[in-house]
Amino acid sequence: MHLAREFMLLLGLGFIVAGLTTYLMTWILVIVHLRDHHPLERERIAGFMFRPRAFGWFLMRRYRALNDRSLNGLARLGSIGAWSIVIGIIAAVSSKALGGIGA
Repeated sequence: MHLAREFMLLLGLGFIVAGLTTYLMTWILVIVHLRDHHPLERERIAGFMFRPRAFGWFLMRRYRALNDRSLNGLARLGSIGAWSIVIGIIAAVSSKALGGIGA
């Protein structure tokens, strides 16, 4: 059981790193696209990329409401990255919690 818990921790950390890399790279592209094509939406979510509004914008796939195929292609990758971060955090925390109860 100890090896499975360590594997879950490493898997979670891997998801966090992969998701963070994807999210960081696509955030820059998406924010530039919003600046050029959807300035009102950019102002609504602009700011730090981990601001809850911006992060939630990716998680909830709110970019789809803009009906912009180019933005959908870019933002979908950011959404996958954001969800990878969330899943990775859940896996890492679960692994630590299982270690805390002695499993």
